[in-house]
Amino acid sequence: MAGIDVRSEMLLERRRTILLFILAGALIVLALRLFQLQVFQKDHYSRLALSNRIQKEDIPPPRGLIRSSDGSKLVVNVPVYQISILPNRISGREDKLSLACRWLGIDEDELTSSLAEWIEKYSDGREMTVVQAADKGQISILTENRALFPFFRLEMKHRRHYPEESLAAHLLGYTGEVSDTDLKESGDLRRGDIKGRTGIEYVYEEFLRGQYGLRIIEISAEGTRIGEYVGLVENEQLEGRVESRPPVPGHDVYLTINIDLQRVVEAACEWNKGAIVIMDPRNGAVLAAVSRPVYDPNIFIGGISEENWSVLNGDPDKPLFNRAVQATYPPASTFKMIVAYAALKTRAVSREEWLTPCYGGYQFGNRYFRCWKPEGHGYLNLTGAIVNSCDVYFYQLAERLKADEFAYAGRLFGFGRKTGIDLPSEARGILPDKAYYNRRFGVGKWTKGHLLNYSIGQGDLLATPLQLCQMAVMLANGGKRVRPHVVERIEDSEGSVIFRFEEVPEKVAQIDISIIRFIQRSMRLVVAGETGTGRGAAIAEAAICGKTGTAQNPHGRDHALFIAYAPEKNPEIALAIILEHAGHGGAMAAPLARKIFSAYFNPVTVMETAGEEER
Repeated sequence: MAGIDVRSEMLLERRRTILLFILAGALIVLALRLFQLQVFQKDHYSRLALSNRIQKEDIPPPRGLIRSSDGSKLVVNVPVYQISILPNRISGREDKLSLACRWLGIDEDELTSSLAEWIEKYSDGREMTVVQAADKGQISILTENRALFPFFRLEMKHRRHYPEESLAAHLLGYTGEVSDTDLKESGDLRRGDIKGRTGIEYVYEEFLRGQYGLRIIEISAEGTRIGEYVGLVENEQLEGRVESRPPVPGHDVYLTINIDLQRVVEAACEWNKGAIVIMDPRNGAVLAAVSRPVYDPNIFIGGISEENWSVLNGDPDKPLFNRAVQATYPPASTFKMIVAYAALKTRAVSREEWLTPCYGGYQFGNRYFRCWKPEGHGYLNLTGAIVNSCDVYFYQLAERLKADEFAYAGRLFGFGRKTGIDLPSEARGILPDKAYYNRRFGVGKWTKGHLLNYSIGQGDLLATPLQLCQMAVMLANGGKRVRPHVVERIEDSEGSVIFRFEEVPEKVAQIDISIIRFIQRSMRLVVAGETGTGRGAAIAEAAICGKTGTAQNPHGRDHALFIAYAPEKNPEIALAIILEHAGHGGAMAAPLARKIFSAYFNPVTVMETAGEEER
């Protein structure tokens, strides 16, 4: 027994020794590992520890402001609180979601349906916007019940606001939240950003947008936000050495728009459909522009519903359509100046040549082309034909001209091509020539009868109000071409000018200045002459030169047109007016021009009159 105990004791001793060696080895390994972690890898694990208690937040930049020429704010930013729902946090809290919908005034069935479609479309659990602009009550409920409703997120965002409401709406445009397509096309955009969709907001998006800032915040182990972390951070999560930085605001865009004139034009344009464009003939600056009907871009501030969008976009009057640059109309008798230019340039007629008298119409083959004045104008020379807008005289010019001669003169004055204005979706219009008629009707299948309509600005000829204003500009400045523009300059947040639109009028060598002078004198008599069709535009303060037009409309009443510039010497302002279904240009459009010219040349009187009317 004793021998057995000795052997057992020796075995146990050996085992104890082995165990001690194992324990000692483990302690040594542990000590070495701790030394490695605490000494050699200290910085690495310090960064990991920091990563567990800090987060990176992007700070969206405020969008640049849009201002009128005098600095008045036309588009600003306002803070709104957006409510989003986090689909991954709803499971097991359906009863709380139902309670939240009741408290927030959200239709639970509609939210549930929309959420199901959202989850089916986006399986990554991304948040879905529920309310674009929360009211004070909704903000208060979510702020006070964060723990109760963890599946809702309340976030402040900047949205566009238009202090002047519908004023210059088609020029300014509107914004909308970026789509998935936008995100794929641009790496600079983030989900929830807004982007210009139309107007200046769209064209100058890259200047208005600004650059994101960065905020490093510290959070507790429970996920509660402690505050902003101050200092330089370097770790994998934050992609290198970074620190909090403020956002860079977007640039302010200054327009050429004269806000006082714009207000007057908007108030004076009481017609429900049409457009007005006013430019400075010296540099192409757009001083005012109106399109009717109009809309209030503030409806987009909180995100427009599908129903409201369908109503607005489906309106047959097209309030979103910028008629000033997108709509095309027959220029009617305003185009007679171009025809007169073509006739004089080709020597198809002389300035004092008297043609067959007008007795109210013109027989061409088996067709009778009527003049706008049933009793006719009698004997006229070219000046008289322009002043009285006699159709019969111009029908006779059409027989002496070729289609390409019409088109050549029209191209000189900007018809048939885009002006290049800094607004989107500009229409080109139609300026027919021989090739056009051959394509349209077939070679040899069109006649001089088409040119008779051409000669009075009808038929296939189409132009935008902007192109008509550009024609008025070129007649005003002696045939010089200027590019129309709405933006005058762009400034950064420090007030430094980073862009300035400097347009120098381009002299068109092919234009005969002597013919331009003749047309200018004729346009003056249109307004000042005893029989001039534009007498309704005359004012005492300045000599107005103009031309009326009445465009035939197969779908209803004729369109009223008027183009003009003033003063006669050293012109400062040129305009084009189109009023859809308004009737004669001299009766409807010319008096509207008078109001505009009065406001421009005598603004004090206009303001006093407006004040008396309000009282």
